[in-house]
Amino acid sequence: MPTVTVRTALRAMLSLPMSWAPLVITFAVPVAAQDAPAAGEPVQEVVVTGIRRGIEDAIKLKENSGSIVEAISAEDIGKLPDTSIAESIARLPGLTSQRAEGRASAISLRGTDPGFTTTLLNGREQVSTGDNRSIEYDQYPSELLSSVVVYKTPDAHLIGQGLAGTIDLRTARPLEFGKRALAFNVRGERNSDSGLGADSTDKGYRASFSYIDQFMDHSLGVTFGIARLNSPLATEGFGTYEPWGPNGAGVFTTNGMKVRTDMGSNTRDGAMAALEWRPVDSFTSILDLYYTKSHEKDNARSIEVNTSGYPAPCCDGDFTDAGITQFQITNPTIRENSTVAGTLSTVLPLVRNFQFITDDKIFATGWNNKWSGGGWNLAGDVSYSRATRDQFQPENNAEYVPDTRPSCTSAGPPSPTCHQVFSVPQPTGPPKLVDAPRNNYDTGQFALYGTSMPSLTFQRNYTDPTQVQIGPTIYGTGYVKKPHVQDELKSARIDVSRELNGWFDSVAFGVNYADRSKDKKSPESGLSTLAGGFTQISSQYLLSPTNLSYAGAPSVLAWDVPAVMAAYYKPIVYGDPTTLSYLIGKWWTVKEKLTTSYIRGDLNHVLSSSVTLKGNVGLQVIGTDQSSNSFFHNSATNAVTPFTDGKKYTDVLPEINLVFALPEQQAVRLGLAKEVARARMDQLKASQEIGTTFSGVVLHPSGSTGNPRLDPWRADAADLSYEKYFSSKAYISGAVFYKKLKSYIFNETNPHDFGTFLSTLPASITCPTGPPCPPQSNIGLLSGPVNGQGGNLKGIELTASLPGDMISDALRNFGTILSIAQTDSNITVQDAGGTNVISGNNLGNIPLPGLSKTVWSATFYYENAGFSTRISTRARSKYIGEVTNFANDRAFKFIHGDQITDFQTGYEFGDRLHGLSVLFQINNMFNSPYIAYQRSESQQIDFQLYGRQFLFGVNYRIE
Repeated sequence: MPTVTVRTALRAMLSLPMSWAPLVITFAVPVAAQDAPAAGEPVQEVVVTGIRRGIEDAIKLKENSGSIVEAISAEDIGKLPDTSIAESIARLPGLTSQRAEGRASAISLRGTDPGFTTTLLNGREQVSTGDNRSIEYDQYPSELLSSVVVYKTPDAHLIGQGLAGTIDLRTARPLEFGKRALAFNVRGERNSDSGLGADSTDKGYRASFSYIDQFMDHSLGVTFGIARLNSPLATEGFGTYEPWGPNGAGVFTTNGMKVRTDMGSNTRDGAMAALEWRPVDSFTSILDLYYTKSHEKDNARSIEVNTSGYPAPCCDGDFTDAGITQFQITNPTIRENSTVAGTLSTVLPLVRNFQFITDDKIFATGWNNKWSGGGWNLAGDVSYSRATRDQFQPENNAEYVPDTRPSCTSAGPPSPTCHQVFSVPQPTGPPKLVDAPRNNYDTGQFALYGTSMPSLTFQRNYTDPTQVQIGPTIYGTGYVKKPHVQDELKSARIDVSRELNGWFDSVAFGVNYADRSKDKKSPESGLSTLAGGFTQISSQYLLSPTNLSYAGAPSVLAWDVPAVMAAYYKPIVYGDPTTLSYLIGKWWTVKEKLTTSYIRGDLNHVLSSSVTLKGNVGLQVIGTDQSSNSFFHNSATNAVTPFTDGKKYTDVLPEINLVFALPEQQAVRLGLAKEVARARMDQLKASQEIGTTFSGVVLHPSGSTGNPRLDPWRADAADLSYEKYFSSKAYISGAVFYKKLKSYIFNETNPHDFGTFLSTLPASITCPTGPPCPPQSNIGLLSGPVNGQGGNLKGIELTASLPGDMISDALRNFGTILSIAQTDSNITVQDAGGTNVISGNNLGNIPLPGLSKTVWSATFYYENAGFSTRISTRARSKYIGEVTNFANDRAFKFIHGDQITDFQTGYEFGDRLHGLSVLFQINNMFNSPYIAYQRSESQQIDFQLYGRQFLFGVNYRIE
């Protein structure tokens, strides 16, 4: 293999097309560089500090790994470089993030859905607070983590691996750290989205403390840390109703739209501790504890309008005789066969106030014991983790008060004592008295602009409490949901290894047993006022109006939702699936019992004077026992009964990771493996709903279902990479990967034989008119998750981490980290329409969820004499994202590509103030929008701006 020199590596990077220039430039991560000694001067030890230390630690970990990995390492205790661990992970080659309320939360690896990537904490699989497996990374404070390792190829030693890869979050090991250290961090925060009105705030803070020490002649080590975050929630948003559909002329139009702002705060407290005991060199015992809780209060307020002709003209009296124009969109602007602007005539806007309270708690503990002697190693590990999420989601609706007076008894002009009626002639008989429209309609205008905030304007004043009142609006008085999720995982593991000579350094084998249970419940209820009709909100419950001017919309009435509910609403009576059958899809338990056995050998053999073979070869055998408890709803009889189903299966997963170590710190890596990703938890639920309808005179069954009998996603994978290292301070790499999917999962509607179900129905359903009975068809349509076969996923990744002094001594204080990944797949999945059991937006065939064809990141940094500056950009092209919809279910949407840029600068003091540093950051520097749409980008579903986040802080470290 030809030798790759610094010059040829740089030439390759600099020869990239100019259109890639944004990929190759961007600031980020301080570096401490020192001048080389002059000739004849004694050589002194170079101590690398600052963020450069974190870069070099990560490079060493990547170079020494037997698998294809990416890594992040903290500069020091309690000091990973980003405000969120997800932001750090998202800049690694081939990884990217999906934003939730402005925060990087879900991680996609190699163009796949976040559910294909599993997450470990200190090598142990983690539970999640959502109804899927993928964790929300913003629940893990970066201040409490010391490193992150991303395994892109399987390793038989890893338990709970994903199909796309495995992310291992790691906390500090006190005896390995080797010295005492204390770190204090505090930062103030301000969001640029200020002036939203009501009870909004644009200020927050974060603080952390970390301590690590060793005792008893370095045989006992302890570390613990705490971190608190209080971050403002300030979202400027616009949305349209789903789905867009063709009007009479075949032009796609939405049935409604809204301007909504979300304001509030997210408070998160995290704590970690580790106790490490090594009384003799041959025995080590470590106890890990991790806890985090968060409380998010989101006060959402909006003005919303139906544009489908409801309630005008369908449901509100005689428009013709009243001389009122019926609903229509005039002066439309058409783009890509979609109505993107126009005038709204005769519409009835609603003012809606929501409160979304989310309380999350995650607890994880593990106890690991290792013994070694005589070439043998024995390890035992037990662990437990639990995650809970409790939510409270009330909504209140208000509108301009309609005319609720009784109808006049005779036709005539408007009357001060009764509601006007008209005399309408009938084909036969006397004329009929018909009410004039009772609602107070408005006229508005809207426009969708593409990549800038849409607009929606009206003429009326929506801040007048005497006119805008809560009550039985066209969307009802209100609604409330109280979802609860609990995820619990217990596991035990034994590992045995033996040191060898020859081709293998060692061989290891072991077994892990995991018992996991996830429960979801969502009690819900409609709301009604005590008075039964419209009610004016008293001034003591009112807040300053919500400012929606960012979208051209009028300010709207804002109120304290809990106080208004206590004062004006009837007590809440929650329903469950036995009383509200549409909740069966939100009420389930999924259980999994997995037994994983493995054997792995670590390769280390000299093939020639210039090539050494390293890596590992292994095999996992995973036995899975999955089951679910939920409900079956017979919608023909409206009976709801408990239902249980499940399946057992076994997967045999071989893996090979070969590392050919070449001269001059070069390496070629080859990975071959079989991979799996277990089905989403909410796809495994046993919920079922089946009913009947008459089509003409023929009885037809139909239904929707979860599927506890799903097989996992399965794939054959191949990875090939080339890496060139320059000591431990720089590297370049290129990689290609290919995954052939043998089995995948998607929602599909298929013909199904319902003969058994129909045989259980009473004659009152199958033969309502008596003999002779109408014909019936046993074959109907059943919607739900199924296994598909075939398809592939492939891609290429390029990375360079280079300090400036590799180019010129004049650039010795500069450096850059660059990466780009191109991913493609021929896999499509079907997104069916949503039902009471399965979620869906009826998008039809869609690309593989989570797949961005292009992902890139660029970081450029400078550090000198204590001063440091960095700017970082991460970007991804458009993709299918999984987003929580209005029904609090996860559903797919097309997401516009985004590009996020962050800036950081700081100064670290010396001499008497050694250990003290100050830091200033701007996250989301260009306020990049989040845009969701329905296939055509002109059919926007969501447009959100989260604001720029400014932070200024002080760090102090004692060693």
